[in-house]
Amino acid sequence: MAEPWTPNSEDLAAIFAPVRGYARLVLAVSGGSDSTALLNLAVRWARSIGTEAPTISAATVDHGLRPGSAAEAHQVAEVARALGVEARVLAWCGAKPERGIQERAREMRYGLLAQYASETGLGPCAILTAHTRDDQAETVLMRLARGSGPDGLQGMRGVRALESYSNLVLARPLLNYSRDQLRSFLVAHGIRWFDDPSNEDRRFERVRLRAAAGILFDLGLTPSMLALSAERQQRAVAALEAATDAAAAAALDLHGGMFASIEARVFRSAADEIQIRLLNRVLKMFGGGSGPAELAQIERVARLMSTSSATRVTLGGCEVRACNREIRIFRERGRAQLTPIQIDPGQEAIWDHRFHIRHKIGSGPPITGPMVVRPLDATTVEMLRRRAPQRLTLPMRAAATLPAVWLDDALVSVGGLPPSLFSEAGDAVSKVEMRFLSECGRVAP
Repeated sequence: MAEPWTPNSEDLAAIFAPVRGYARLVLAVSGGSDSTALLNLAVRWARSIGTEAPTISAATVDHGLRPGSAAEAHQVAEVARALGVEARVLAWCGAKPERGIQERAREMRYGLLAQYASETGLGPCAILTAHTRDDQAETVLMRLARGSGPDGLQGMRGVRALESYSNLVLARPLLNYSRDQLRSFLVAHGIRWFDDPSNEDRRFERVRLRAAAGILFDLGLTPSMLALSAERQQRAVAALEAATDAAAAAALDLHGGMFASIEARVFRSAADEIQIRLLNRVLKMFGGGSGPAELAQIERVARLMSTSSATRVTLGGCEVRACNREIRIFRERGRAQLTPIQIDPGQEAIWDHRFHIRHKIGSGPPITGPMVVRPLDATTVEMLRRRAPQRLTLPMRAAATLPAVWLDDALVSVGGLPPSLFSEAGDAVSKVEMRFLSECGRVAP
């Protein structure tokens, strides 16, 4: 019988090293063996470093998919509290889909966790999940079955940024450890966990993969080898992303978030994979609240732009227009659900997943009323064109999806345009801060 896994203080330091610099950690704890181990390991690690330890809280998501799930979630929260950890139950309310339930549950789970983490305080925070080497292997196999390319086959990363949340990262500190190791640790210390009945439901892909583990092992498709393959794919993806960075630096202009332009000559001279990655990257930047484009669609459009001098398509919530000299990409007006919003003094908001807008208090005369943000209209565009000291390059179709910020009857800001165009609004211009989110740093895969 193998000896139980008993990590010492140095092992714990290595496990949590990627999140050592964060002041706050939110642990996703379902009550299963993996997340129960994560909870107990994190508590031991925090105790070992004393007052320098980050603040730790636990969050349990009640998906509401089976009877008794709410009571079980509250039991898990009580277990965390008994260890001295603040705990919260997050409920997925509302109707549940008849199909794709696990995928939708995953989306809701991460959404609830991110919302909770962003509300627990200011400053950078890491959400920790208990994914193991076994989960990594299953992820690679599932993506292989779907025909994934290098990005999919690199599996899950140890740490990645969360889109739409500039102060949050998702961390998986147990990716290098097996489920058997974690369970041996729990058993050795007399720590109980909950077994989720859904882990035996063969309707789910992961359950079927686990049932085939013996056959896969005999074929050499062990969790260790699949995890090694994923690690090597991550190196390949890093090299491809570096090449895409270089192509973007040479050919891409984001125009402050108004629209993107790519020098066609550079795009067409790049390798096929770099073309696809660059196009995909820009689509994600400008697609707003639309869902991501499928890889097969991106591949088709990239091939079309490489062989045709004139291309006009819609994809991923964007309009893509290419000619001999330039490729332009901007938010698709017909797909954008852009309803006006109000932002009170001191508050902030995200416009269509593209622009971060903050109503500053600061110095100068106080403004008590809210800012109103609504789509830029054609009349205002023409007024701005006349006001601009030089020709304003802004496609009208792209302009219609930009956020225009108003204080009473004064236009004080438009996404991507310089503050000098709004000098007639006086001090009110200094009350708004707007950033195009994708210019603040590329999100790691």
